[in-house]
Amino acid sequence: MKRLLILAFFAVALTACTNKDEVPGLKTFIKDDFRIGVAVSPNTLEGVQAEMVKKHFNSMTAENAMKPAGIIRPDGSFDFTQADRIVAFAQENGMKMRGHTLVWHGSTPRGYMNDADGNPLTKEQVMEKHEKYIKAVFEHYPKDVIYAWDVVNEALADTPGESIYRTRSPWYSVFEGPEFIEWAFRTAKKYAPEGCELIYNDYNLVDPAKLERACTMLKEMLDKGVPIDGVGMQAHWDNTVTEEQIQTAIDRFSALGLDVQITELDLTCFDNYHGPGAQERQKIKQSVQYTAEMADAQAEEYAMIFRTLHKNRDKISSVTFWCLSDRSSWLNNFVRGRLDYPLLFDAQYQPKKCYFAVKDVYTKK
Repeated sequence: MKRLLILAFFAVALTACTNKDEVPGLKTFIKDDFRIGVAVSPNTLEGVQAEMVKKHFNSMTAENAMKPAGIIRPDGSFDFTQADRIVAFAQENGMKMRGHTLVWHGSTPRGYMNDADGNPLTKEQVMEKHEKYIKAVFEHYPKDVIYAWDVVNEALADTPGESIYRTRSPWYSVFEGPEFIEWAFRTAKKYAPEGCELIYNDYNLVDPAKLERACTMLKEMLDKGVPIDGVGMQAHWDNTVTEEQIQTAIDRFSALGLDVQITELDLTCFDNYHGPGAQERQKIKQSVQYTAEMADAQAEEYAMIFRTLHKNRDKISSVTFWCLSDRSSWLNNFVRGRLDYPLLFDAQYQPKKCYFAVKDVYTKK
C-alpha cells in the first residue's frame, strides 16, 4: 500500500509540475496549419470533457458511432441516434467532422453478408444492400458538417509474403478480390456532397513494406479514375517511429496528388505491434505507472511528430487524436490489466509534458 501511495503521489507530481504553465487550446496555436481533431463518443460530449473538446479542437471523428455496426440494426434498418448526438454537438459549437467509416471488415455487422436463412449473399446482392446504406448515410447527415469520409478502412495486408490485400476480409471474399475498394469509392462519389473528401484510411503506413503496398494500390486506383481524394495515416505510433519515416510517407502520398490526413494519432508508451501474439509480446514491457522516463521520451517523440507535420502543413489538411485523454484510450487493457498513456491529457484531463512539447513547437520558434 505504501508503494502504491508513493507511485500515486509521483504521478500527481508529474502533472502538477506542468499545471503552472498556461494551457491554451490546441486549436489556438495549430489552427493555421490544419484542422485539429479528436475522436469522441456521445459520452465524451458531457461535462469537463465537452469543455475540453470545445477548447482544444475544431474537428471531431465519431470513434464508433458512425461505423456500419453502430448504425445498421439486425433487421437491416438504420439507427443514427448516437451519431446524431455527435453531429448536433458539432453544429452547436461550430465544429466540422470526419466520417468514419463506410466499408471496414472490423465493423461489418454479424451476418450482414447472409440472407435471412443464413445463406451467403452474392456479390451483386451485397453491392445493392450496401449501396442503400451508403446512400442513406450521405442523405442523413448535414452536407456542411462532414468534410471528409474514410470510405475504405484497413484493406491492406500486414504479414510479409501475403497478397498486397487483406484476403481474409469478408469484403475481399465476397468480391473475390480487391474490386470492393473501387466499388466503394465510386459508390460514395455518387452520393457525397460537393467538396467532401473521400479517404482511404489505414494503419502503420510509415512501415516501408506497407507504404509500398499502399502506394501501389492507390496508384492503380487513381490510374483507373477511382475518386480517391486523400489518404488517412492512422498514426498509432510508438517512440521508434522516425522523422524520416513520416516524411517519406507524406512525400509518397503527396506525389500521387493526394491530400494527407493524420486520422488516429496516439503514441503508446510500449510498442505499436498489434499482430499475432501482440499481447504476449508486450507483457515483457508491462509497467504499472507512467514514469518520468516515459514522459520525457513521449514528449520528445510528440515534438518531433508535430515539427514534421508543421513542416508539411501544405500537404496535410487535418490531424486527429484518437480519443481525448488517457482515461478513454482504446490502448488501455490491450494487455489485460495494463494501462497505457498515449495522449496529451492524462486520466484526470490534465495536460501532460507532451502537451507542452507540442505547444513549444508553435510558440518557441
